[in-house]
Amino acid sequence: MQILLDSDPCEMKAQTVGEAIAAAAALAQTQGRLIIDVIVDGLRWSEQQLDSAEQNDTTAETVEFITAEPKELVLQTFEDAADALSDADALQKEAAELLQSDQSIICMDKLAEALSIWLTVQQAIVKGSQVVELQLDSISVKKVPITESIARLNENLQLLRSALQQDDQVAVADALLYEFPDIINEWRTILEHLQSLVEREMTG
Repeated sequence: MQILLDSDPCEMKAQTVGEAIAAAAALAQTQGRLIIDVIVDGLRWSEQQLDSAEQNDTTAETVEFITAEPKELVLQTFEDAADALSDADALQKEAAELLQSDQSIICMDKLAEALSIWLTVQQAIVKGSQVVELQLDSISVKKVPITESIARLNENLQLLRSALQQDDQVAVADALLYEFPDIINEWRTILEHLQSLVEREMTG
């Protein structure tokens, strides 16, 4: 099995793809880098494949690993999360308009997409902060602790879900039109602040 790390051949013992992944991850860590892509015989593996014990027990002719410097990776993650907020904002506004036009079925589809984005953004912030050792519980933005913003976001998302379950279309529309635009702006500001903290670390 040929093992490549950022196109460079590696001398490491591995009988399976899983063993190669473990060995490459350890080597990358000694270099201060993280694996961001695993390419097995020319095919990029998905998260599902990486988590599959059956897939990890397979063998291959070539396993290639792409790495990134953690701070660069997290900075890109935060930038992508900020872009995703714009998508969530558009979906939420569209859902409100559909609801007001009595197109509730299509509205639910848009809301499901928006809620999925919010989950992704939260995960990106938490996991990204852990990678670069940002302590979210000690960071405030405009004098508001991020942990307080997270709690308030989760409360608003839960209220939205409850309104959806109760088929309270007025409450759903009001939340989308009057609550979430401010929440979007708040989280854009939070992500900008987190990006500035990572950039500060990168420049020393």
